[in-house]
Amino acid sequence: MFWKHAFLFEVSYKLLAAAVIYPLFFFLANTGMRLAGISYLTNEYILRIINPYMIGAVIVIALAVTFYCIYELSFILSSYEYERRHADVTFYSNVLIAFYKLKDCLRPANILMNFYYIFVIAAVNAAVLCNLVFTQTTRNLFKIHVLNGGWHILAGIMTGLAVVYVFAFLGIYSFQVFFLEDKSFKQAYRKSAKLVCRHPVRTVGAVVVYNLMVLALIVVIYGLISVVLVLGVKLLDMAYIGSAVYLSVLRSVRYAVKVILVCVSVPAAFLVITRNYYRFMDCNEVDLPIIYIKEKNKKFHRLAYFVLIFASVLLLSVNVVKSFNNNPFEKIAVFHETQITAHRGASMEAPENTLAAFSRAMENMADTIELDVQLTSDGQLVVMHDDTALRTTGVDKSISSMTLEEVKKLDAGSWFSAEFEGEKVPALQEVFDLCEGKIKINIEIKANSDGYAVARKVAEIIRENGAENWCVVTSFDYAALCRVKECNENIRVGYILSVAYGSFYEMKDVDFFSINASFLT
Repeated sequence: MFWKHAFLFEVSYKLLAAAVIYPLFFFLANTGMRLAGISYLTNEYILRIINPYMIGAVIVIALAVTFYCIYELSFILSSYEYERRHADVTFYSNVLIAFYKLKDCLRPANILMNFYYIFVIAAVNAAVLCNLVFTQTTRNLFKIHVLNGGWHILAGIMTGLAVVYVFAFLGIYSFQVFFLEDKSFKQAYRKSAKLVCRHPVRTVGAVVVYNLMVLALIVVIYGLISVVLVLGVKLLDMAYIGSAVYLSVLRSVRYAVKVILVCVSVPAAFLVITRNYYRFMDCNEVDLPIIYIKEKNKKFHRLAYFVLIFASVLLLSVNVVKSFNNNPFEKIAVFHETQITAHRGASMEAPENTLAAFSRAMENMADTIELDVQLTSDGQLVVMHDDTALRTTGVDKSISSMTLEEVKKLDAGSWFSAEFEGEKVPALQEVFDLCEGKIKINIEIKANSDGYAVARKVAEIIRENGAENWCVVTSFDYAALCRVKECNENIRVGYILSVAYGSFYEMKDVDFFSINASFLT
């Protein structure tokens, strides 16, 4: 019965988390950022959060995640204990006893134990550690602050880690003792430390063997993904959109595998530790009551369970659909990976700033396209880098002196190659129509243009297309960026820096900076 109950619980509980906890996390984070006046949470700012709204949001999120995990561990432990006793306990009885014991975790004397044990489970779990350590952000921080900091920094970190792991391993059985033997956190930690000291090799060995198995599974899974990737690339022509869709799906599969590994490995690691605990302890010391449910209430509980599952699936479906065009991680830098921007589209393969170049960028799986806009004499935005049409169309006229109709008659492709003869200068709206839901857009407002009017028009088009979450505006012209913010504060704007000098990071109304890599340290 244990495996049946554990499977039912894990599926339904993780489903509930994806439908409720996950959106709640981003609601609290975004609410805290909005109240604090923060438009974008960088890695540096995370480390020095002092705003009370953000601190409150972080505390609430930490509490929610911690007690979510503690309840999961409580259910697994109660189910395992009832299986050991061969007690005839229903799935719903396990749900109730786990909730009953969760109240003990909320006592002031035991609050610290919840955070501590979640830390322990993470510290001894290879799947969790790999997801935390092997990220671009972590690697960058390690290179900057550790490798460049000298041997004493590295030695200090290694010593600190050793101390932390000793502290974690000594309390590895503390939750089991607390939950099953009705001890306080302090008493539970002491007994756990005694058990570990009596059986150090078997305790550490079980964790090591488990993690080696997890790492082997990770290698196998990612090996299979790599094989599928190579075969797909060989079988598909990389110049076509089909291969781009294939690779995008495969990337999503990789992310899904990472999430599933974490979701499965946390209860699995806890189960390994629990099995060890039962090998070392006296079963007579277990004091876990049984809650029996009356027969007349069983139908109600079953109905409530299925209603909850249905509601979770429905809510999750809505969240997934919304996330296609609204990435909830967009404003939190720590979740970002290195991304590729196609400058003026795939301008090495097609004429710059044309629909052909933007389509080719999507085929090549760029994350963002960068483009430039100019304002025509009749107040329409077209995509053009220069303020005159000479270089890309051969017509020596300024864009501001022509109407949209006149600009659309120009040939913006012949200069590149005969293949693109007749390619038109696109209006900005045409680019939005092409790219929506497929790729993000970075619109640059040229400093030599009528920045005020262009900024107002750009903000207007972004608002009309509901593109605030997948479109940013950049410029060398700070006043133009301020005007965009005045029109729509939800649009993210970036200031392009020619030289990284001075207190530019104190500029208001700027969400990020575009800077040459040579200025980075």
